[in-house]
Amino acid sequence: MRFYVYLFQGKARGANPQNIMGNCIVRPILYCIVAFMICSCNEEKGDCHLSSSDSLLYITYTSIDSLPEDLSRVVMLDLSEQNLEKVPDVVFDLPNLQVLNLSGNRLSYLTGINALSKLEILNIGSNNFTSFPVEITSLSNLKSLSLHWNNFEQFPDEFYFKNQAIEELNMTSLRNFDFQTCLPKVLHMPNLKRLNLSGPINLQSSDFSVCSNLQELGIIWQDSIDLDLLFRQLEHCPNLRIIHLSGSNISELPPSIANLKRLERLNLFRNNLTKLPYDITSMKQLKEITLIDNPVDTLQIKPIEDSLHSTQIIY
Repeated sequence: MRFYVYLFQGKARGANPQNIMGNCIVRPILYCIVAFMICSCNEEKGDCHLSSSDSLLYITYTSIDSLPEDLSRVVMLDLSEQNLEKVPDVVFDLPNLQVLNLSGNRLSYLTGINALSKLEILNIGSNNFTSFPVEITSLSNLKSLSLHWNNFEQFPDEFYFKNQAIEELNMTSLRNFDFQTCLPKVLHMPNLKRLNLSGPINLQSSDFSVCSNLQELGIIWQDSIDLDLLFRQLEHCPNLRIIHLSGSNISELPPSIANLKRLERLNLFRNNLTKLPYDITSMKQLKEITLIDNPVDTLQIKPIEDSLHSTQIIY
């Protein structure tokens, strides 16, 4: 018998796995489903079986061949990076499936996925979708959707009112996506708690202050971004606790960062920061600031560290 911890998360094309968390690329909560189990494993088949005493716990099945005869037992299925051009038909016969990872394949359509009425977490990142799979709008229980590294340009109108249960949305590396038109509508999705973005973000048309339930925001790989305006919008998000601003050549943080009094984690991985504004010392809820891959001037950071006794500054 062995003890296993399964964390269901996607992989980002071209990303260093060690930096996925820092880049806020997928970190998917897919991300929120962690299944603890005691099981015996057949490593050759990639097959896992729960003992009878553990029947209430979940297995992540990692191949079609490993599925049990009783398909109603399957709750989590990871078919990532299997070179699939089509989702196997048997997947749509899994009546209790809640978590499905299809990332890193060659999929361009999802015909039949509307049969998975209990699906809550879906990762279709790193595929070949040139249009958004409209079948997803039938998944009314969907809470987490990861779309990174695809080529579609927009969401259909029904996405915004049929998928209102969505709490987490990963929209990084959507190279052709119309953020100008679509992002303002995304920000009005009523249950949105975690949002990851890359691409041109126009803060004049996209007002983050409407995201009253937002807890975690990632905006990465920006050519330029008005941080002062962003922080002034985000101060109206009472539940915001985590911000990722990675890979955007940021050289200075405006004093308005200090208005985010409830912020707990600030990720500034891979920017061009040498120092932090002293105003940040008023943010007493901060637990962690990440400055890895920045040209940090330790002499200028030291006074900040001395003032933020409960904050870990990593550089």
